[in-house]
Amino acid sequence: MRVPPPSARGRVVPVGLLSLALSAAATVAATGSPGVSPQHYTDELPPGGSVTITKTVETPPIPPNPDIVFLADTTTSMNPSISNVQSNATSIVSQILAAQPTAQFAVADYKDTDDPSHFILRQQLTGNTADVIDGIGHWTPTSGGGSDAAEDWIGALGAVPTTIDFRDNGSPIVVMFGDSSSHDPSAGYSLGSATAALEAAGVRVIAIAVPSTDEYLWDGLDSEGQASYVTSHTGGTLTNANPDQVSNVILSQLQNLPAEVTHDVSCDAGVSASLTATSPTTVTSGGTVTYDETITLTGDAPQGDTVSCTVSFKVNGEVPGPEFVQTVDIAVEDVTPPVVTVESKTVEATSPAGAVVSYDASAVDNVDGPLTPTCVPPSGSQFPLGVTPVDCEATDAAGNTGHGAGTIEVVDTTPPVVACPESTNPGGSVPKAGGTRPNPQGQNQDGFYRLDATDVVDTDPDVYLRDAGSGHVWGPFASGQRIKYTQAKSGPREQALGDSDILHLTGTGDAELYAADFSGNVSAPVACRVPAPPM
Repeated sequence: MRVPPPSARGRVVPVGLLSLALSAAATVAATGSPGVSPQHYTDELPPGGSVTITKTVETPPIPPNPDIVFLADTTTSMNPSISNVQSNATSIVSQILAAQPTAQFAVADYKDTDDPSHFILRQQLTGNTADVIDGIGHWTPTSGGGSDAAEDWIGALGAVPTTIDFRDNGSPIVVMFGDSSSHDPSAGYSLGSATAALEAAGVRVIAIAVPSTDEYLWDGLDSEGQASYVTSHTGGTLTNANPDQVSNVILSQLQNLPAEVTHDVSCDAGVSASLTATSPTTVTSGGTVTYDETITLTGDAPQGDTVSCTVSFKVNGEVPGPEFVQTVDIAVEDVTPPVVTVESKTVEATSPAGAVVSYDASAVDNVDGPLTPTCVPPSGSQFPLGVTPVDCEATDAAGNTGHGAGTIEVVDTTPPVVACPESTNPGGSVPKAGGTRPNPQGQNQDGFYRLDATDVVDTDPDVYLRDAGSGHVWGPFASGQRIKYTQAKSGPREQALGDSDILHLTGTGDAELYAADFSGNVSAPVACRVPAPPM
């Protein structure tokens, strides 16, 4: 037990250290549900479209994966403060684990270098609650070898980074409480070197200054500004507590650490997400950070598909849990109409009405695949002579309508068919073939013929008769015209044959019958032979 010099007895405790008012039932503050909100976002956008939403990240009340080292001053004057922590140890650890289930703990204490062990590791970092409680229970404030107020906690802090097996993904925190300043240098460390070692290891220091409740030596944890220096350089906190409130203050200060929020974004091809902070990104643990998140589709985003982004929000470099991972699912609208292809074709007329034409028409959509188009006029319709436009359309499931155009041309390239059969004379009789004169070449001795012509399209083709001798052409005649054709040197000549509708045509050679339709097609000639004139 440390024995103070007589001058220390009856020392007045500073009022400021004893006036801290804390709730005896303090618990880890409820801040709502830590995580990102909204955690899942879905929308539908056209290619090239974008949307901006607000994201709120509520940090956990205690930083993620805390590796907490409980470091106590176990000199004689600390008995009431240590008793408070020991009697509430189970509650402290349980509440921390409730807020951060991945928390682990180590237990250590310090004294003065005049003591046999100025720094004792009672329990290495562990997740075993029973071992942690047992380590705290081994704090024994019944020794003290120094004769001055200062202890050697600077040396203890300097040894922490190499003594404690902090996790690679942990958030190292030292929670120390004591009532006196430290020697400097202390156990081989200066205030500067010990602080630098803590900073290099990423260790935050929470320092709690407690008053002594007896007449032993103490001068206040931060009487030399050492605790302020360490906590400010390591991003920790410094506060005061009455001995019966130390456990409450430990919990409250673990919720009073800086929490820096960062994020990583991973997106599918065709979509991107950018975040702009609209509030400070470093807050007190339990605080919130807000972002404007802009989600943008590229112009070639796959229409009809869903593209996704994942945004992982980190607190002090670690993702605290799945609730801090946001997913974005954007359905890419189908804005492209189907491609409609229509066959254009040229067909031969088969009747005066034209032709019945079947043609090919197809449609393919970038999302729906093959579609059946609707066409006007439809395939299989009767198409008139000439060029008829065809319009086809197809509508996809998204309501996009595509059009395709073609032409159907019906042409007449078939010439008329002509015939020159023997016909009746004015009396209505067909003279006997050959007459009374020899007819070695199948000549019509009397020269009576009917000029016949038929055409697939033209119901009234023009009929012509050409004198093979002189080249003279008679006509046009209507199909069915009756003639009497005679060869004579006096030809060519045309005259009526009596009162009949028979024309008497006289040529210098045999006659050639041909016809032309309204499309300009001319038939091959057919001979209408008659005997040559007498020599």
